[in-house]
Amino acid sequence: MTFEEYYSAFKTYSDVHSEEYRRRIENLEPLLMKFMTKKGRVLDLGCGAGGFSFLLEDLGFTVIGADNSDYMLSLARGFAKEKGSKVEFIKADAKELPFEDDSFDYVLFIDNLVHFEPLDLGKAFREIARVLKPGGKLILQFTDLRALLPVLMNGQVVGAEYWISKVLPDREEKTVLIEFQSEEKSFRVRFNVWGKTAVELLTKLYFRKIGEEQINEHTYLQVYEPKK
Repeated sequence: MTFEEYYSAFKTYSDVHSEEYRRRIENLEPLLMKFMTKKGRVLDLGCGAGGFSFLLEDLGFTVIGADNSDYMLSLARGFAKEKGSKVEFIKADAKELPFEDDSFDYVLFIDNLVHFEPLDLGKAFREIARVLKPGGKLILQFTDLRALLPVLMNGQVVGAEYWISKVLPDREEKTVLIEFQSEEKSFRVRFNVWGKTAVELLTKLYFRKIGEEQINEHTYLQVYEPKK
């Protein structure tokens, strides 16, 4: 199963009107506002269905949403039309961003690490640092999947319909294949496994960490400035 099919299965990623998506935004909004104290230009990188782009637009920021999935961009543009939003949603590869140097005050990068192998994530961080203004901020939110794996192996309910029935990491635990099961069907998705330590080592190449909030036992919001 592709990530697009995975996201479509869970309203928390694909339906900005759903209670699941609203809870996700409500949990992060206070933390975003803690660190995004001045209005400015924001790149919502890996924007998905656009919920955080719309939130920041409503709060007075100028926002561009970027994703490399035509499916997710179609959702975002549809919701934007409903809302009368002025957010521009564009297709872009995080490893080669179509923006000039020093273009943004903030880059939002939420729940996206599972898509990236180490070399590709390094390229994405380098590009984020390039397009951020001096003193700009990377807002990075991620789950320490390496620490979470033992919990997932015990089974866990996900969303309204699915539970995790199998967790199959590779030998080095660089990736994990997770099987989701419902009463009617099952599907599998492969995730790249990122732990907090590895994330922090990689970000150090391009950024200085200036803030961190632990959202729950395995999930973090970290704030970085580019080394410029």
